[in-house]
Order: sequence, then structure tokens, then C-alpha cells
Amino acid sequence: MRGTDRGEATATEAQNDETAARGPAAECPRCGSKLPAGAKECAECGSRGWFTTSRQTTVVLSLILLCAQFLLTGFLNRKFEGREREMARQWYDRGVAELAAGRAEAALNPLRTALVYSRNNPQYELRLGEALVAGEHYGEAKTYLLTLLERQPGSSELNLELARLAAREGDVSEAIHYYEASLYGVWESNGEQQRRAARRELIAYLSDHGQKAEALAHTMSYAANLPPDAGLHIQAGELFLAEQNYDHAEEQFREALALAPHNAAALAGAGRAALAKGEYADAERFLNRANRANPSDGSLAEPLALARALVSLDPSAPGLTDTESQRRAIHAYQLAALRLDTCMGSVESGANSPLRVLAEREKPIDMKLRRKRGPPNDPPRSTIVEFALDAEQAVTAACGSGSVEDRALTILAVHRSGGGQ
Repeated sequence: MRGTDRGEATATEAQNDETAARGPAAECPRCGSKLPAGAKECAECGSRGWFTTSRQTTVVLSLILLCAQFLLTGFLNRKFEGREREMARQWYDRGVAELAAGRAEAALNPLRTALVYSRNNPQYELRLGEALVAGEHYGEAKTYLLTLLERQPGSSELNLELARLAAREGDVSEAIHYYEASLYGVWESNGEQQRRAARRELIAYLSDHGQKAEALAHTMSYAANLPPDAGLHIQAGELFLAEQNYDHAEEQFREALALAPHNAAALAGAGRAALAKGEYADAERFLNRANRANPSDGSLAEPLALARALVSLDPSAPGLTDTESQRRAIHAYQLAALRLDTCMGSVESGANSPLRVLAEREKPIDMKLRRKRGPPNDPPRSTIVEFALDAEQAVTAACGSGSVEDRALTILAVHRSGGGQ
């Protein structure tokens, strides 16, 4: 018995020695349980390993499929939106082409269709408003444009269209209100260029409706804010010419010439302004240069001929000798007397008509000049010139314009009385 116990103890000690030699027992990497010798995982974890791996794979695949679906949906959505933009642009271009060709009615449907594909597009909405105005759908146009203006209260483009609409309807005060609102609003693009164009439109509208002072005030504002651009200064000069403000007109044309010395339009404008101011030598010089710069411009022939006639006829031109001044005065008298006789022969004139009165004034002048005794015995130069200019004005009123020289004498008469050309 003691031998058996001693044997068991010896076996246990040997087993413990072997275990100690192998080191501590291994643990399951998943659940931490003690593993039997030689085992890599416990029996329980091993039995459910396939299920765990399968679940992880399913989660990963599901995520991949969700990402793919998201990307595909985004791609298809972008493709659809791109197609809608393309369709909107095609219909819009068609409508704009019809509008540019003057077919406002035909432009309405394409522009409305464009807005179906591109809702609330400000550019498309504005063009539809323009088409409604051009097509004379005034009631619908006004309602539509005012609705848009509520969404975009500072839109210069919308205010400009409302101004044009009011102008078409004959509402002058409302047209001016919207024109001015467009000047001080916000433009979608090319703000300064658009603002200048709108101001020119307003200036023309004011002039057409007799509001000369307001037109001049806006022209002054227009000219005061110009960049160094010859073309813009020429436009300003033309606006001043139209308003008969010749000093400012000439100033603007000279500004243009400082930037472009050989610009034919600037030279012609400066010549016309100088002619209207009575600066005949300057007018001839500018118009000669304009004619050389652009010989094909037929509109220069008349003012150039007139400037040359004025330079050669004016008896009061600075720097003339007394002899030359007297010669010019007598030549002017001869032209006026001949024209007076011709006009009286073609129209009926009573005893107290202006033409008859002038004929009586002519007789003593004619008698003295016919004696040919020379300047000391000629009538006073002022008397000769005054008769010639009065006669040219009266004959022009009764019988219309005559030759270039006759028109030149009429201009001299107007300038003598303090008027412009």
C-alpha cells in the first residue's frame, strides 16, 4: 500500500516536472480559456468560427454594395441633371434666336420650355420678360417682371425692362423712374458698360419727350465718369451735339483726339461742334483732317463746303485788312441782292412784306456801289453787311435754302444775333 502511494506520488511529480518543463498552459486567443495540450483554440470557439467569419464578410460586402449604390445613384443623378441643363440651354438658345430675329411670339414657347428644365434661372426669366414686352403682352409682362423684381429687388436688368415697358405704354414718369432705378441697381455682368448703355437710352428718351434739362444733366454725369476710351468720348460728344451743347461736345471730341489723334469720327465731331460755335477756321481744319482720314465718308462733304464758304465769306474774321473786309462785305451784298430779286420773282409779296421792305433798303446801297468811286465813297461796311445778312434770312424763310454761300451767309446772320447754327 505504501509502495503504491509512493508510486503514484512519483508519477505525479514526474508529470508536474514535464508540465513545468513545457511552461504555463496556453489560452484560447478568442475567449481566453485554458487550452488542452497541443490545441490552438478551445472547442467552443472552433465550433462557431465559420459563422463569425461569414458575418464579417457579409457586413463588408453590404458596405461595398451600399457605396456602389450611392456612387451609381450620384452618377445617374448628375447625368440626368446634365441632360436637363442641356435641354434647357437648347430651348433657351432657340428662344433667344427667335427674339433676335424679331419674332417675339415665336420666342415665348421655347423660353417657357427652357424654364421647365431650369426653374428659377434668372437669365432665362429675364429673356422671357423681354419676349413678353417685345410681343406686346404688356399686362402679362408687367405682372411677370414685377414678380421677378420682388425676388431680386436690386436687379438693374429687370428695372430696365420695366422702363422699356412703361415707355411702350406711354407712361413717361414710370419709365423715367425705372430707368433711373436701373442706373443705381446691380447688374449681373459688365456693370459699367451696361450702366452707360442704359444712361444713353434714358438720355434719348428724355430728349424725345422734351425734358432737355434732365437729358443734359444725365449727359454730364455720363461724360464725367468715362475711362480713357476714345470711342466713349466720341459717344459723349455726339450726345452733347444732339443737345446743342457745343462747348461740351467739342471738349469731348478733343478728349477723344488726345487718345486717338487720327480718329475720323472724333475729327468730324470736333469740326461740327466748332462750326456750330462759329469757330470757322477750326471747323475747316478739323473737317479737312476728317476727310483725309476717311475719304469715303460722304456726310463730310456738306459741312466741309460750308466751313470753307464761311472762312472765305466772313467779313468780320480776325486778321483781315480793311480792304479784304470791305471786299467780302460787298460780295455778301451781291449774293443777297441777287437772291432777293430771284425770290421776289417767284413768290407774291405785298407792299409791306419783309421782302419788299428789304428791296427798298437795297436801293440806296445799290446806287452808291454802282458809282464805283471806291471804298471812301461806298456805304458803311456795317450797312452793307447788315442788309446782306437780313436779306439772306428773310429769303431763306420765304424761298428755302440756296447755294452753299447763301447758307453760309444765313449762318453768319444767326451767329450775329447770338444764336447757334
